[in-house]
Amino acid sequence: MSRSIPAVLLIFALLITGCTQSFYRQGLAASEEGNHDAALDLYYKAVKEQPDDHLAWREIGMAWFRTGALEKAEEAFATSNRISPNALSNLYLGLIFEDTGQLDRAIRVYSAAANLQGKGKTKEMIEGRLSVLIDQRLTNEAKLAVLEEDSLDVDSLPKNSIAVINFDGSNLSSDLQPIALGLAEFVAMDLAKVSSLKVLERMKINVILDELQLSESNYSNTSVGPRVGKLLGSSRIVLGSVNSTGDDGFRVDGKLVNTADGKVSGTRSGEGSLEEFFHVEKQFVFGILDTLGIEITKEERDAIEEVPTESFLAFMSYSKGLFYERRGMHSDAARSFRNAGNADPGFSQASDLAGKMDQASSFGSSGFEADVTTSMKREDSQSGFGTVQAANLINCNFIANTDLYWTLGSLAAPPPGGAPVWYGNGIIIIRGDFDAK
Repeated sequence: MSRSIPAVLLIFALLITGCTQSFYRQGLAASEEGNHDAALDLYYKAVKEQPDDHLAWREIGMAWFRTGALEKAEEAFATSNRISPNALSNLYLGLIFEDTGQLDRAIRVYSAAANLQGKGKTKEMIEGRLSVLIDQRLTNEAKLAVLEEDSLDVDSLPKNSIAVINFDGSNLSSDLQPIALGLAEFVAMDLAKVSSLKVLERMKINVILDELQLSESNYSNTSVGPRVGKLLGSSRIVLGSVNSTGDDGFRVDGKLVNTADGKVSGTRSGEGSLEEFFHVEKQFVFGILDTLGIEITKEERDAIEEVPTESFLAFMSYSKGLFYERRGMHSDAARSFRNAGNADPGFSQASDLAGKMDQASSFGSSGFEADVTTSMKREDSQSGFGTVQAANLINCNFIANTDLYWTLGSLAAPPPGGAPVWYGNGIIIIRGDFDAK
């Protein structure tokens, strides 16, 4: 008589009823009901039985976090991380450090969370948050530099540092003015491909320009270059102006300013049609390198010659995104960056900035926590099992799945005769002769 059907029924019975109700799983149930006091009591019983259960320690951290006890939450997440580094503990540590004003520590643990999370939407969300915080730190550094301007020493500036100031597009028609920002951004990205140069961040440049209350028409003024360079911590400044040369043409002219002595050097101009904006930008970049006297390698030249997009429509939308970002209009910036990505799906820089602007437009710890936790749960549930079902399988020694750790419970001891193979999905191991008479 075949035992195949009873065996299958046994599996489904285990899925429905489970084998045991561990303290950990009872704690999860209490947490889902919002009963954090009961959940904490159960989780602490779980770690008393298994002190090295990093999942239970992590849930303790989440329960304390949701009751506002941030110091206790930090301690629990740190314990979980010491036992087994994991994305979720680092994520919540980042939220705690944000709330307590510890920006540098938040940046470090968010970086760890992104590295541990792997690919997917959740990783992108964490990286977007990280990018916004880095910009915030650069803003703080720039404002501090202005306050301490008198104590800054230009002789101590790194000799290989260079900053590309936003180009002056004030003489262009209003609909084309944003391309001055786009061209400056592309020039900075290309110069960053030269290993011997240290290119300053755009956010820091924008803050300095705002603090000095410089109008766009002064961006190409060589007399302000040394002061801007000193505040930025850059030994050289690239200034540029963009002008129309007809109905469909434009020209980029630039100057290189030495921060220490104010010496100004001309650079080779770039000129061409709007549709060939990328050729004009490359001409300008190579002109800067010639003026600097830098000999680049073949690999660096090849990297510079790579074009992020050849679509003027995509470039125009990207430039508008920079324009809106410059004015703190993050939702409009995100929409423009997405338009750029839609115009050229291969334009990865545009897609990256769209995500960053989405984060900036909804920059609240509570909203971010809810969104990223939901995303992480969604990705972790892609194995096809529901939470209770998969937890039952784990607790009954039928499966082992690292992707289900933080939601579903500790790893069960392997069944007699060997452990299951470790893949991204759950594996059911059934032992015995089910066709025996």
